[in-house]
Amino acid sequence: MEATTTEKRKALRKMMQGPGCHIAPSCNDGIQARLVEWLGFPLVHISGSGQHRSLGFADAGLLTLTEMINRAREIVEAVQLPIVSDAETGYGNVVNVVRAVREFERAGVAAIHIEDQMTPKRAGHEGFDVGVVSKEEMMAKIKAAVDTRRDENMVIIARSEVKDSLQQRLDRLQACSEAGADAVWVSARSEEDVKAFAKIGKPMVGVPPRQIMTIDRYGELGGRVGCIPTVLQVAALHGMRQCLEELKKNGTEARYFKETPGIDETRQWYSNLGNKELKEIEAKYRA
Repeated sequence: MEATTTEKRKALRKMMQGPGCHIAPSCNDGIQARLVEWLGFPLVHISGSGQHRSLGFADAGLLTLTEMINRAREIVEAVQLPIVSDAETGYGNVVNVVRAVREFERAGVAAIHIEDQMTPKRAGHEGFDVGVVSKEEMMAKIKAAVDTRRDENMVIIARSEVKDSLQQRLDRLQACSEAGADAVWVSARSEEDVKAFAKIGKPMVGVPPRQIMTIDRYGELGGRVGCIPTVLQVAALHGMRQCLEELKKNGTEARYFKETPGIDETRQWYSNLGNKELKEIEAKYRA
């Protein structure tokens, strides 16, 4: 039986209220999301960075709200899993946030994360200058997001990109928590940082600092959703590159398919994608 949007949102909230960290690989389209579901992951994440790069752009706030919503709707409809989506800065000021929340909610996502960068945003981790709005404006955005949602099960996640100090970032997220955020996005480089975020008292979402701790340890400290951006896209592109290099060199891709472990199972899954649902519909309504 197909899960309803409310059921997906309730499932995410149950995960966030329970123990352990649940991994949410970032997906750029419906077929990636179905692969994640096939392999038994509990959640899907939609990364703004991944969506930009899937269209050949830098991660620079170039995609419109409509473009992100269209992709979110595609991914939501592809799987029975809850979807956690990047909502960037809310696409503008507090008025834009209101519309963004309405659109993401209608698209069926289970959660969105909103950050305090200025619009358009920039990728600070890639060396670009990052400007942020005032703490008061960010609090207003979170309050507007919470007030706007019609389904109280939809999760609003606050994210801060303040670079001056960890304490300033924590102060902002604490203020956003008081404004109604259901969870906070963790940006941490040490176990002490993670523990500091945990003191806010809200479920922690973000990219787990896998270089310094295991997913299990992150969960012990309060991490509830671990978003894993870029890896699927890079892995897919590398596989495509290897296949294309083989095709260019020898005029056939046969060797790539022969020598890549497990690829036959993946190809079989790909060939059968959607066939089960198609047959069920035809059997049910055949005259």
